[in-house]
This record gives sequence, C-alpha cells and structure tokens, in this order.
Amino acid sequence: MKTSSFLRHIITGYFVLSVFSANVITATTGSTLIVSSAGDGFTLSVAGKSAPLFVSDKDYLGVIRACKDLQTDIGKVTNAIPELFTTRYPRSKAIVIAGTLGKSPIIDKLVSEGKISTKNIAGKWETFVIQVVKKPLPGVREALVITGSDKRGTIYGIYELSSGIGVSPWYWWADVPVEHREALYIECDQKYRGRLQ
Repeated sequence: MKTSSFLRHIITGYFVLSVFSANVITATTGSTLIVSSAGDGFTLSVAGKSAPLFVSDKDYLGVIRACKDLQTDIGKVTNAIPELFTTRYPRSKAIVIAGTLGKSPIIDKLVSEGKISTKNIAGKWETFVIQVVKKPLPGVREALVITGSDKRGTIYGIYELSSGIGVSPWYWWADVPVEHREALYIECDQKYRGRLQ
C-alpha cells in the first residue's frame, strides 16, 4: 500500500471517528453546505472544468495532503481534476482556497480585510468554517474558502467538502461507490463545525 494511501486511511478514519464521537457538535449560521447539479451557488465544476484549488505551501503538510485528496475526489466525481496551486494564486474567476489561521498568509489576509468571518472558530480546537467570498483577490470573482482554527480543523473542513460532493469517508475501507456528476455547485453562506472543549 502506498504511503499516501495509508495516510489517507488514517486521516479519514480519524475524521469518521470524530464525526460519530459524542464530543462533536454541529452548528450552522446561514445555510448549510448544499451540493447540487443545478446552476446555483459557487461553481465547483461544470462543462469538464473544475475550479482550481489553492493551499499555501506555508500551511501544514497534512493540510496540503488533504487538498491533494480533495483534488482527487473532485476528479473522481466529475472526471475533471482541478489544478492545485501552492505558491501562486490560480488565474481563474472561481477558486477554492483552504488554509489554517496563523499558517496561511491568504487566509490571514482575508481575515484582516474583513472578507471572511472567523468569530466562531478563532481560538478553538479542531473547528472550521466554509464560506463563499466575493472578490477575494484581484481578478477572482468568488472563492469557496475553507478556514480551520488549527491543522485538524482545516483537514476536517476539506474532508467535509469531499463528503458533500459524494465521496464517502468509507470509500477506502468499504468500496463505497462514487456517483458521477457532470456539474457541482456549492451553496454555502457559512457552515461552521466544531468540537466541544
């Protein structure tokens, strides 16, 4: 078994256990994460092209690895593997950004500019928020932004999106089939999830 597959098994297993743990809470403000094949919301993939992903190379290695898994998962669902960027921003009207508070320069910049809200996750353990942000960067119309309070929080947020598009956390163990979709649209004003402390 390849090392990357083994690590994905471990991370996914931890994610699954956390989801079913009594210590996990789910709270939402605004809408929850809704994935559809209709033309509403953030365009994650359509017409054979997926929105590129960005994660800073300064973020945790586990977060970067989770983004690579998300890249693979989007490809599994749509047959359109998105590009993954770590050192420069994608040139695209719609992008996905994932990062950890205090580790990702782009996330910290969006927070300082008031473009993303972290009031529900700042200073907490293993929490994340997913938001659609308009004009996060020059030339970018909108971004789906996954922000984690810490490394695990960001990883949970990334796998939450994978789960939302139809890639089950059980995929690697139980061969849960992945349903193909021609298009993926994400409706999400804000989704917050955290662990009780």
